[in-house]
Amino acid sequence: MKFAKFLALFGAVAAFAACEPTPGPGPEPSTEGKIVLSADKTTIALGESVTFKVEQTDKTTGEVVDVTAYAELFDGDLNTISNPFTPTASGYYNISATYGAEAAKSITITVLAQMPEVPSDPDPSCLAFNHRVVLVDHTGANCPYCPQMTDKLIQLAGTSYHNNYNEVTCHGNGGGLTQGDPANSNAAEMLGQYHASIFGSFGMPTVCINFAGAKIVNSAAALNNIKAALDNNVKKDGADVGIAMALEGDATNVYCAAQVKAKVAKEYKAVAWLLESNIYNKSQAGSQTDTHRIYNYAIRNISGKYSASNVSGESVGVIEAGKTLDCAFQLPIISTKWNYENMGVLVIVSAKNAQGRWEVVNSAYCSLADKSKTYEYID
Repeated sequence: MKFAKFLALFGAVAAFAACEPTPGPGPEPSTEGKIVLSADKTTIALGESVTFKVEQTDKTTGEVVDVTAYAELFDGDLNTISNPFTPTASGYYNISATYGAEAAKSITITVLAQMPEVPSDPDPSCLAFNHRVVLVDHTGANCPYCPQMTDKLIQLAGTSYHNNYNEVTCHGNGGGLTQGDPANSNAAEMLGQYHASIFGSFGMPTVCINFAGAKIVNSAAALNNIKAALDNNVKKDGADVGIAMALEGDATNVYCAAQVKAKVAKEYKAVAWLLESNIYNKSQAGSQTDTHRIYNYAIRNISGKYSASNVSGESVGVIEAGKTLDCAFQLPIISTKWNYENMGVLVIVSAKNAQGRWEVVNSAYCSLADKSKTYEYID
């Protein structure tokens, strides 16, 4: 379903609901217990409204009671908001709720000024998705050994393995090795710190697979070690989800709409990473050719709230097998030195693995030049 149609469907449902008589709130419930805040939509176009629900679970009986009529809703600045809520500007809104002495965990509403349309699914019944892991090359402008890893990754790109990963270069958390690096960014610093927290401190160049799949250091055997890591992490029988996406952007923001279709029912997270290519640095240490001086897929920004302990985004809830979920991301371009025309977006969907850690289950990349990407099915 195209994202615009998805939003129209929600509008139709809301209009139908508005025709039904609304009962008065009645006497205030006397239950005590944890409250949960939910929303009918977590991504809307500017000018649309979102409706919230607050439910409380009786700590004695376990009965779930709708207390929306009595709860108070607040934005991130603790201003009271109405329900339904119609934001007046694009961006992210952190909404919280209280009822009596109880407070609910906040939820984030994404409001997009532009809403790209996801391409139509060419095979709605198909659930055989090609699996692409995320390969992160931790590198730096002042690292004399990093061009050696660049050469190995160029060799890798010329093999069939290239069909099963999306590459990211991370010019961050390198100390002097990334000082003055034109591809450095706050997002790169966070991603570098994140992988260091997972694998322990490491030097450059180092390749990491997924969030915690594998770490490969530079050596004569690095290329074979990367191939072995891909063999261990890629699901040849297909990924648990597929991803379709569309992009629009300008010099201030890149907007990404994505649709996730599940093969396996479970709770998922979704995040978008903004990447920039064709960054030229004539001063790359150890460089011998321009292939060493041109940085591609350098991470520039991460959607939503991110930190050195979380680069995987927010939960989008449970997606049932065969069902789809539409989500969207706004990625600000925060430096005039970044060239949005050379940018693209990597959408990453993750789920908890056997160890309870959120791990990549699939990824999809699209450049602004290409504008959209449909589901990648296994041939």
